[in-house]
Amino acid sequence: MNDVRPLTRGKVLVLIGCAIMVLGGCNRQPITWETNIALPLVDQVWTWSEVIQGASDDSTLAVDVGSPGTIVFSGPVAEWGIESLTQLPDTIVSQELTPDFDGGPFAVPPGAVLLDTEEDIVFQGIDQAFTGIVLESGRIEYFVESSTNGYVELFYAFPSVTIFGQPVELQVVLPPSDGVAFETREGTIDLSGAVIDLTGVSGNEINRIASQLIIGTPSNINDTAQVYGSDSIRVQMHFQELLVREVSGYFGQETIGFDVEQQVFDPVDFPSGFVEINPTRATLQFRNTIAADLRLQLDAMSVDGLQVTHPSLGLPQLISRAAWEDGALEPAIWEMDLLETAPSIFELLSYLPQWVQVVGEGLLNPLGDVSGGHDYFDTRVPPALYLDLEWPLVGTIEDFQIARSLELSPTDLPGFNGDLLVRLTNGFPVEWTFNAVWRFPGTGIDPVFIEGLVPAFPGGEMLELRIPVDEQRLATAGVIDVVASMRSEGPVEFTGRERMRLELGVEGMYQVEVP
Repeated sequence: MNDVRPLTRGKVLVLIGCAIMVLGGCNRQPITWETNIALPLVDQVWTWSEVIQGASDDSTLAVDVGSPGTIVFSGPVAEWGIESLTQLPDTIVSQELTPDFDGGPFAVPPGAVLLDTEEDIVFQGIDQAFTGIVLESGRIEYFVESSTNGYVELFYAFPSVTIFGQPVELQVVLPPSDGVAFETREGTIDLSGAVIDLTGVSGNEINRIASQLIIGTPSNINDTAQVYGSDSIRVQMHFQELLVREVSGYFGQETIGFDVEQQVFDPVDFPSGFVEINPTRATLQFRNTIAADLRLQLDAMSVDGLQVTHPSLGLPQLISRAAWEDGALEPAIWEMDLLETAPSIFELLSYLPQWVQVVGEGLLNPLGDVSGGHDYFDTRVPPALYLDLEWPLVGTIEDFQIARSLELSPTDLPGFNGDLLVRLTNGFPVEWTFNAVWRFPGTGIDPVFIEGLVPAFPGGEMLELRIPVDEQRLATAGVIDVVASMRSEGPVEFTGRERMRLELGVEGMYQVEVP
């Protein structure tokens, strides 16, 4: 029999040590293997809303599904700003107190009042008769200085200016001057949201703020001021950048130019083409939101410089004042039927013009002060042109192009070998031509050109393209400029459910390395 003896503890330790030396002496190489990957990059769906998005960013655009479908738009296309009612001119108010004696000094004890006056601050440069405003924003920059050898207290109150129900007040205490330099204080009072009564101290004025100024020595500081005849105390209040939220009073008879240039189709999004537009309803409304009568005269209308005519152009239209009650608005409305234009404005719009322009003017209060000084305007709801449009989706389409730019973020896939996968699914009953350029701005990498034709639905409505792509292009930020165009053979009826889906992704092999 063989003699089997157990290893002693010492021999075991020797073997373990040898194993550690053998393993420790090996240089282990990183492990690398290739793996399959399918990575989505872009997934976009274009419905009718996205197709015509460049024509309007307003949320009132809707597509009603039917046979045919209908595009419905009801919303503002241009607002009418009236600068004289939305911003007050800057106003500077200065007050200076000087003794009515020569020589000195004269002792002035604590708590003495040197000046106590109430007066109106008059806003200059206002042609209207305002009685009240609410400010959206604004401020008072104040500056106070004193050459008096003693403490001076200044209290400037504006009882007709309130913020959250509290009157605006300024209280400043200046220390004694050294006789060489003035003691000064300056700062800012924020007037955002301020409610201002502009009827003055008497309550019967216009464009005036009631104020009270008290200058004296503070009663809570035990100091006797030494006043000389040459001393002075000055305060300056600068009302700046007063933007109006609400204004009331009489707005006068002001003629205001009306020149609206509205972009319809942005050539960046819609390079070219023709899409037949035959609306069943198309009304242009002017909505007067001011509680003041208005005479409106639209003189001209043009589409990319081509003039169109309408029976209402050049004729003055008297529009009554809007009704405001407890914050609720009932605008006064004047309408123009755009189906009566010649040539048809919608035939011109079918060629994807960039601009529509409307020119005219308006006169506030053409009949004078019929409200007895009770005009009112909320600048958050300005007068505006509204379009009410209903367009059945039936007609001919010729090379109607839509352009979009898609940004691709860098994707790090070492050793990638595979394809950029482009898949288009067409739900429109017309064929689409697809052209794209994958470019890499600021680099020397050559662009990638992609093109294809997507058949009409139903039928072979799927297009799938594979473009070889390498690691470098994937790792570089890029932009894909897409131009898709559709055309029909004669008139086509759309339901409003149509959609085009664009999917971009990469498929292939890349290397995974484990250290």
